Amino acid sequence: MKTILAVALAITTSVAMAQDDENSIEEILVIGKELTSVSESGSRLSLTLKEIPATVDVIDGDAMRIRRDISLLEAVTRSAGFTGAGNPGNGGTSIAARGFTGQDVVTKLYDGNNYYTMAGTITFPFDTWAVERVEVLKGPASVLYGLGGIAGAYNVVPKSPSSEFGGELRVSAGEDGERYYGLGLTGALSDSVTGRIDYSDGTSDNWVNNGSSDTQMLAVALEWQATDDLTLSFRYDAGDQSPLRYFGVPIVGSDFDDDLVGLNLSVGDTDINYDDEITRLIAEWNISESVSVNAELFSLETDRFWQTVETYFYNQASGMIDRFDPLIIRHEMEQTGGRVNFAFDSQLGAMPLKMSLGFETTDISLDYTSNFNGSHPDSVDWGGDFDSVDPANFIAGSWYDVSDSVAALDQVSDATQWAVFGEAQLKVTDKLALVAGIRHDNIDTDYERLTYDASGNRDTTVDNSVNQEIDPTMYRFGLAYDVNADTALYGQLSTGETHPRGGDVVRVSNSLREADTVEVEQYEIGLKQSLLDERLTWNLAIFDITRKNMLIDDPDSSDPTDFTTVPEQNAQGVEIGFNYAASEKLIAYANAAHVDSERDTGAGDIDTPYAPELTANVGLLYMVTDAIHIGADYRYVDERPYQNQPLPSYSVVDVSMGYAINERVRLMVNAQNVFDEVYATADHWTGGQWLVGRPRTMSMTLDVDF
Repeated sequence: MKTILAVALAITTSVAMAQDDENSIEEILVIGKELTSVSESGSRLSLTLKEIPATVDVIDGDAMRIRRDISLLEAVTRSAGFTGAGNPGNGGTSIAARGFTGQDVVTKLYDGNNYYTMAGTITFPFDTWAVERVEVLKGPASVLYGLGGIAGAYNVVPKSPSSEFGGELRVSAGEDGERYYGLGLTGALSDSVTGRIDYSDGTSDNWVNNGSSDTQMLAVALEWQATDDLTLSFRYDAGDQSPLRYFGVPIVGSDFDDDLVGLNLSVGDTDINYDDEITRLIAEWNISESVSVNAELFSLETDRFWQTVETYFYNQASGMIDRFDPLIIRHEMEQTGGRVNFAFDSQLGAMPLKMSLGFETTDISLDYTSNFNGSHPDSVDWGGDFDSVDPANFIAGSWYDVSDSVAALDQVSDATQWAVFGEAQLKVTDKLALVAGIRHDNIDTDYERLTYDASGNRDTTVDNSVNQEIDPTMYRFGLAYDVNADTALYGQLSTGETHPRGGDVVRVSNSLREADTVEVEQYEIGLKQSLLDERLTWNLAIFDITRKNMLIDDPDSSDPTDFTTVPEQNAQGVEIGFNYAASEKLIAYANAAHVDSERDTGAGDIDTPYAPELTANVGLLYMVTDAIHIGADYRYVDERPYQNQPLPSYSVVDVSMGYAINERVRLMVNAQNVFDEVYATADHWTGGQWLVGRPRTMSMTLDVDF
């Protein structure tokens, strides 16, 4: 392992985009930020990275686009200890972190707001084109953002309007029919109103048969400076995704079969689509020099659809692939709500005191359609609806060759959430500050799984309604001590909560109607330091997290609504990260995480499924001349355990070269997975079926500023 990392560090240089100013290289730090930078995600008190008693990584939007990290999953998993576990079933966004896996492990925030998960699936936001930066908070985030986030959170901060007119255009083309277009425009609409619009469109045939994908993103923002102290904003964001319709291939023995790696075994008429629209109204008011308020109203509409055959087994006797689980699923969900937060600067005696107090509420409604309602006479026959295909002469076939089941409205629910929260920083001395936070949530869910009669008509005489009310209280207590102007030590105790259904507050089952939330507790200590006139910054974190009585998908059942209980899970680990501007021509970053994570199943301890022990990222960015940059990024993910079929470790290197034709026009060539590593990005939820990562892929990108 040490040899692999040493070789990778020696050969890698980070991707870059050439610009006319040599010093511009220092403006694109791949991971991290100066410790004096203010974080919007690690606290509601406008604290600097140095003042927050936790690790916060900042990933610059330009760095994502230079590396051609088109999805947020690609970008965020360059932060220490974050590993991608996305597949179409979870919206392609699931992340493993700090020894835990599942959608409730890392909270996905958009501009500081948490939107709720349905069936372990989140699909918004996803694109990096309109992103200013992403802030990655490590450790339980429940006290700031509510249920979930037991190992961290990432906040996607969108680009804001500017009073100066400007535009950005990106045109990119690559192998496998890959095309990407991005356009951004901003400027003043009047003396007090500014606006911005961003649009992107991406298509690809991808690296497997029947694997086309298509995405569109639109972001519109208006800001009105009503007075010197009051800003009113309107934002509308929409995303329409038809992602790669691919669930991997079955392994043969304990590894990939070379003859299967390039196959997409899904049926020819597989259909997957995610459609998200969010509208927000925001007010920011500086009431006085010491009091400010931020308020927001929002509406998020989500429509997700799957018609898939997604589970495959290799039949040793026949040499055929048996295909199971012909599913039809639709999520029609709407979330509306608001949040208001007051911030105060004051004194407690001679000690400076910052405080914030807030309130939020969300109303969630869901119509869930499926073909596996147990009472419906035309529901799927688990294990009985399947077909077999010859991998040597593969014919995709049709979904209706596998099943004649019918989709019907399966589940309906309404959930009402409200929360009060507060946070404070007290500077006890010039060197020592105490930071504390508390949050109380109340979530009331009315849920019903519908019943049908023998003719397939809804039977309204049967009442399967279930109600559940949960009211968790979460807290964080930490301290930060300035050893000197460039060094800070910190420690924290934080708690988190997650819904017993793995973060899904929208649904309740009879067996869980009396269940409370799953509790998480973390202890963390760390060091942050800036050296060499802030050209070198580094951080170290040591943590211990315990979660009890968690629910996971039942690995022994093919029904995606079945869960099983894990009495306790514990993860202990260390994370380290470096950012180094060696000169005006060279910057570097490196990070690594080592985690020991185990589950007590009640019958004994096992390694936590899909949680790697070691992960690492390395990169260097080098300016050859004023006009040419070359580079690459390296990613290492250790073996991810799963029963007796662990996913193998992998190393991926992405290489790039950028050339500035002039100060406004730049050309870039990227080679992703340059060594053509064959590796598994994730496992389908049944186990023994791995998703193959993207092979070596070349692309060329033209960027124009105007």
